[in-house]
Amino acid sequence: MALNCRIEKDGSLTVSSGTAYLIRNMYPGIDGHSLHAIRIIKEENKVVWETVHGKVACSLHEEEEESFELEFSLDNYTGPIHTLHFFYQADIRAEGFYQAAEGMGGDTGYYGKNSMLERGTIVSYGLCSLKLPGGHALTIYPVSQKHYETVCEVNARENVKYTDGSGKHSKETELSLSVGARMENTGREQVIFERLRFLLTPSMEEGLEKAAEEIGRNMSARLFMPQAYHWCSWYYCYQNFDRIQLKEYLEGFSQLACSKEIRYFQLDVGYCTSIGDWLEPSERFPEGLEEAFQEIKKAGYIPGIWVGAFMVGNRSRLYGEHPDWVLHDWEGNPIRPWITDNEPKPWGYQDEEYYCLDTSHPEAMAYMKHVFTTLRKWGAGMFKTDFMLWGLQDSSRVKRYNPGKTSIEYYREYLQMIREAIGEDSYWLGCIAPFLPFVGYADGMRIGGDVGSSWDGEFGPQNMMRCLTGNNYTNHRYYQTDPDAVMLRDFQIRLTERETESLALLAAVSGSCIYTSDPLHKIAPARQKLFDFIRPDKRRKPSLPFLSEERPEIVMVHKENNKGLIYILNKSEADFYYAYDIEKLGFTPDWHIFRLKTGGKEELWKNNLVVSIPPHGCLLFILSREKQIIPDYESLWNNLK
Repeated sequence: MALNCRIEKDGSLTVSSGTAYLIRNMYPGIDGHSLHAIRIIKEENKVVWETVHGKVACSLHEEEEESFELEFSLDNYTGPIHTLHFFYQADIRAEGFYQAAEGMGGDTGYYGKNSMLERGTIVSYGLCSLKLPGGHALTIYPVSQKHYETVCEVNARENVKYTDGSGKHSKETELSLSVGARMENTGREQVIFERLRFLLTPSMEEGLEKAAEEIGRNMSARLFMPQAYHWCSWYYCYQNFDRIQLKEYLEGFSQLACSKEIRYFQLDVGYCTSIGDWLEPSERFPEGLEEAFQEIKKAGYIPGIWVGAFMVGNRSRLYGEHPDWVLHDWEGNPIRPWITDNEPKPWGYQDEEYYCLDTSHPEAMAYMKHVFTTLRKWGAGMFKTDFMLWGLQDSSRVKRYNPGKTSIEYYREYLQMIREAIGEDSYWLGCIAPFLPFVGYADGMRIGGDVGSSWDGEFGPQNMMRCLTGNNYTNHRYYQTDPDAVMLRDFQIRLTERETESLALLAAVSGSCIYTSDPLHKIAPARQKLFDFIRPDKRRKPSLPFLSEERPEIVMVHKENNKGLIYILNKSEADFYYAYDIEKLGFTPDWHIFRLKTGGKEELWKNNLVVSIPPHGCLLFILSREKQIIPDYESLWNNLK
């Protein structure tokens, strides 16, 4: 299918394939309104919309048969612009929409027409993809995103059409799409925006993968660090981990086979006196972090540390001495992302409010450079920076020490400083962070909300599961995704044996970060073995054959070296029965199938793989072109070798 774009007589653009339009009435807008042009100039492959404030222009760049690019620009534009819509509420023909999250825990994934109607408006960040009639996909994205946040918004509504005077009517779903860049009233008269690519692919997964690969390449994504396999103090000890427990855990781990390959040993919050006073030791580590890091190194691990890089507590010495180092609103009040003057007090600190560091202030920037340089000097080689979405404050809504840039530009300058301070060889994990600004700086990225000790409740895995599949296209394209800690303990936990195994295998098969916070030296040998079984060996990412469908299960597939893995998780509350066409999973009927764990050769029924899975359960299959399959129960990934 060829993809075409043409400029219409009225100055709008139309995207089509063959004789059918995909997007039409594409016309620029500003801040939620269509652009009012006093004159429209059309040239070959270019259109200019003149307004009383200046010019908005678009140039068409033909690429390959299945793609093209639009390059938008402003010329002598003097009016205020918060968001320039490259096109505003254009009509689209689509069966579904793929939403990309702005950051950790955000809504993401595929929505069919009915779900789109239920939601009304869906906002996607950085890119979006349309499922077209017939199954193809149109993915839309800027090829690099270093200056402005790109926002895609689809609106769905049901329109009632009356056919005649008898009162008979039909319902029709109307969809519109807006795509634009947030300029945040930075007042720039001349701007050439990153090119906006339109890519037509046979499947939505292929379009998202190609988009992420191009964006990652253009933004110098860091894809060379070893796979994360580590221990973190948070999800069992939380802020209570201290020097005594450090000695106990390091000694206990030294006796375990499953801990030999752990790369990073990361300390979380609780080590400093106040949030913001990062280098001042708390009573939990009275000798300071340098000595703790040395003990971790002696045990054979790379020390890791948690830092809330934008966070400043109101009781911190930092704020007491430098109140001008935090962001303020236009009335002069500190920006307060977190108010904690009620129960419970987070992390045991007494702060009633938490403020956001103003990284446009050179002294604040210098202070944080000193913090990260010192932590690196003390021995840290793994950094987890948390609550990073706090720093993405709209420049039109806050008062900065040095104004004039967008939130993305301030943000990436700060990330650049941190990366220089911690060194190229440190592993950097972003958490509660915006995804795209981190590309080129982070090695790993938390994608879903915190998971806890039960399937239900606030810390259940539902958000994580949606985010893990929804952000699969970014894994090993932007950085390594992180679905959160694997729960392994067999005490003080409400996850069943089935749920524990399902979530551990999900994290592993996804090719994401693998780590735990449980006391490995105290858990059952079978759980220790499970942690060793899911240990990563190299960068891998699965395909999701049902990415552009709304389904009750998660299906992930790996295929390499004439071997394969199929993982199926029933995330629903009901028993799941299904017959999969083996070819839709990427294999042919001559492949041999073995069900891991329960053992036994699986036979296809009329080229279908028939499964029955209880709620929260999973199945894991090994596939091979060879008749003889000898499963490896020591290492998951040996089954692909």
